Formats: sequence, C-alpha cells, structure tokens
Amino acid sequence: MSETPLLEERVRAQNAKRSRVLDQILDSLREHAALTALVGAYAAFAVLLWLLHGHEVLQPIGLDTLKIWATYTTIALSFPIAYHLVRFHLAYFRDRGREGAKDCGTLVECWESYRTRYFTVHRISGVIVACALLSVLMTTFIAYKRAIPLFNPFTWDPTFMRADRAVHMGRDPWRLLQPVFGSVTATAILDWLYVLWLRIIPVIIAWQVWHRDRGLRSQFLLTYAASSILMGTVMATWLSSAGPCYYGEIVGQPDPFAPLMSFLRDVNASYELTALRSQDFLWQGYIGAGDTTFYGISAMPSLHVAFPVLYVLAGFRENRWLGWAFLVYLIAILIGSVHLGWHYAIDGYVSILVVALLWALIGWAVRSRGSISSLHYPAHDPFDETEV
Repeated sequence: MSETPLLEERVRAQNAKRSRVLDQILDSLREHAALTALVGAYAAFAVLLWLLHGHEVLQPIGLDTLKIWATYTTIALSFPIAYHLVRFHLAYFRDRGREGAKDCGTLVECWESYRTRYFTVHRISGVIVACALLSVLMTTFIAYKRAIPLFNPFTWDPTFMRADRAVHMGRDPWRLLQPVFGSVTATAILDWLYVLWLRIIPVIIAWQVWHRDRGLRSQFLLTYAASSILMGTVMATWLSSAGPCYYGEIVGQPDPFAPLMSFLRDVNASYELTALRSQDFLWQGYIGAGDTTFYGISAMPSLHVAFPVLYVLAGFRENRWLGWAFLVYLIAILIGSVHLGWHYAIDGYVSILVVALLWALIGWAVRSRGSISSLHYPAHDPFDETEV
C-alpha cells in the first residue's frame, strides 16, 4: 500500500515534465509564427505559379531543402554545444576545490544544472524550427530567381548603367575603383571575400537563432526573410537585370564593361577567380548549355550587399566592435560587387536603403505590443533561467 502514493507521485512528476516540454515546444512555435506565415505564403505562391504556368523551376521545396536544413541545423547545434561543453569543463575544473566557490555536486550533477540553463527544449526546438523555415525560404528564393527571365526578360541593364554614371559624375564606378583595386592581389582578396559571403550565412543564422534577446532574434530573422522576398524576388523581377558581366550578351555592343571583364580575365591568368568561373557557370545554365543547372541571374537589387547590411545592424546591437567588423566587410562586398562585374553600384545603394527601412519597420512591429499578435512574448526566453 505504501508504494501506491510513491508511484502516483512519480506519474504526476512525469506528466508535469511532459507538460513543461510541450509548453516549451509550443512557445517556440508561437515565437516563429510570423516567420512561418511569411515563408509559408512565399512558398505557397510559388506553387500556385508553378501550377498555373507549368514552369518546373518554380518548385519551391525538394531534396535541396532537406540538404540546406541539415546544414543549417548541424552548424546551429554543433558550434554552440561545443562552445558550452568547453566552457562548462573549464569552469568546473577551475572552480573545483577553490575557496569560496559554489559546490554544485558531481560532474554529472553540475552538467545537468548547466544544461537546464542553456539547452532548454524551447531553445533547441526553436533552433530546429527556424532552420527549417529558412531552408524553405532559401530554396523558394532560388526557384523564383530561376523564373525571373521567364516572367520579365532582362531589360533594365542600360538604365542602371546610365544611373551609375549619373550618380558618379559621369564615370563608370568600376573605373573609379581601378586605381586602388586594379591589381592581382587586391582583386584576389575581394574575390575571396565574395566567396566567403555564402559560407558565413549558416554561421550568422546560428548566431541569431541562439540569441538571448527574443526581440532581436525575431527582428533579424523577419528582416532576413523580408529582404529575400521583397528584394530578391519582387524587386528583382520588376527590375529584371543581369549585371555588368553579362551586359554585352544581354544588351549587345558597345559594351562599357568589356575593359573590366578583359582586366578580370588577365587577373585570372595569374590567379583563378571564382567570380569568373561562377559567372560562366550561371550563363551556361541560363542559355541551357550542356547539363548545367540554372540557379538564376539577377543584379538589382543586390542581396550580396543586403545581407551584410543586416549583419551590421545586428552586430552593433550586440557589440560595437562586431558592428565595425561587419561594416568593413560590407564595404568590401560593395566594392567587390562592382569590381568583379557582378553588380552596378546602384544595386548596392538601393539594397542598403531598403534593408535599413525593413529593419526599422520590423523592429517597430516587434516592439509594438498589440500590433502583431504572434509577437506577444517577453524580451527574453521564459524557460531560460539565466535570462532576466
């Protein structure tokens, strides 16, 4: 008879634990409700266009989505876990036996205490959900980008070339950069930094999906998604342009960027430029040569510039040195986008203005209680005991 109350107590404890786990999962889903709605509508419209027009390139979700999700999630989970494992062990063995240090018990007991503070179900489920949504966003974005010339052929390049000259006192921006960056070394550095752009995206995502400040976390993720949708799809389709490296192929002669591309080919003879290889790969896909997959071509506006702008804005909210570091990288990408023939300078200028506007508007929405019901949550995670 004495075992019955004990058994009932265990059952109640297990039920309470399950309830708490479910509460944390539901809270993480509520936190990302706005992002889910935005990405869901974006993907659903792609499917609708695919069904209406029959363009297979508009399939937004597939095997690539799972691959990207696996990459994002692996990076987002592995780096923070490795960091905290090292941090915990250093702190544990440093404080062990030190006079005045708080005794948390055995190594296992101390780790359990540490884990429940930093690795809650809410945190981990939120990371998995956010990475899944951003993976759908990425493959949907690529689907739309592939379809741009099907809905609106490249017609804006001459306009943006003339706009560049008007803004820069009658001169092509790439010519203004040549005295400083017209060397093999400078071009190689810019090319390497440009390649780095794609590789740091999962790292930046990992940083933000784990961020302690829920408001900043949501502001970043929503601005990231809104930039991809508004700039990478809506504006890119409306202002359909291929970029300076394809000017001669799209517009014809005379090609004001022919000397720039000739210079880059000369550099390529000494140092293989990823930019030239990538540009040729994309063009071969565009014209349907061989078995090359077409991943899309678009110049205006520049997401290569847009994302570093977002990193700068989030970086200064975190630490001024981080913000300055991202600002240096932003300037390098802006210069590289012109010097390597990818973009007109005005592509980057427009991106800076649009991202700054989106950041401000979404930040206001996140902070405004009552404006978006899905964003009604405290500034920090309620399930993380370390956050106040």
